[in-house]
Amino acid sequence: MPQYLPRLRWLQPSVGLLLVLALTLVLYPFADDNRGLRALAQLLDIVVVFSVMCMLRMHDLWLRSGWAISVPLVVLQLAHLLWPGWGWVPVPMLTAQVAFHAYAVMLLLGYVLRDDVVTLDELYALACIYVLMALLWASAYGIVVHYDPSAIYINPSNDPDGHIGWSDLVYYSLTTLTSTGYGEITPVAPAARALAMLQQVVGVLFVAILIARLTGMHRSRSRVETKD
Repeated sequence: MPQYLPRLRWLQPSVGLLLVLALTLVLYPFADDNRGLRALAQLLDIVVVFSVMCMLRMHDLWLRSGWAISVPLVVLQLAHLLWPGWGWVPVPMLTAQVAFHAYAVMLLLGYVLRDDVVTLDELYALACIYVLMALLWASAYGIVVHYDPSAIYINPSNDPDGHIGWSDLVYYSLTTLTSTGYGEITPVAPAARALAMLQQVVGVLFVAILIARLTGMHRSRSRVETKD
């Protein structure tokens, strides 16, 4: 192994996925009004799908299930990118996104929690999980808004055209997940409120359970080192 590789300890398998997710979050606010950036953001969404599939070493059954979910999702994402006028694509695509993000979160959680010692890559994976959870709920909100455009209210000064874009849904989802409080965007319809309440509970429990798990791992490691 080359001598310079140990210096790149931060370069872990989950880093690539985390960087792509971070880049998509930065692009989303600019992509709603720019067709080129919108296409780039959608291509990055596809990269996220393949990044998740390639970084996880899974049992054959889980791997087949993953590809069964991800391949239709990629096809729908490409259809939405190439033929944005097709009105039937958004709901199946958003539904597939919910399924894939839930699948990715579940597998990444299994990857993080299966060991007794937390590695650097698993810490990066935890950050990926948090972002994927936000995207999962953003897709769910997108389905609700598709059928009821008034389900989520945005202050007119922040949304002059009255259109709720994908970046608005992601922003709203992150605001709900982190429980930072609503300002210019709030849930109105019962379905949107129900999803928001579930997401707030999951967001709080995720942090609490994560802290408890990491604390338990640290204590277990300390006991082992003390015995040795």
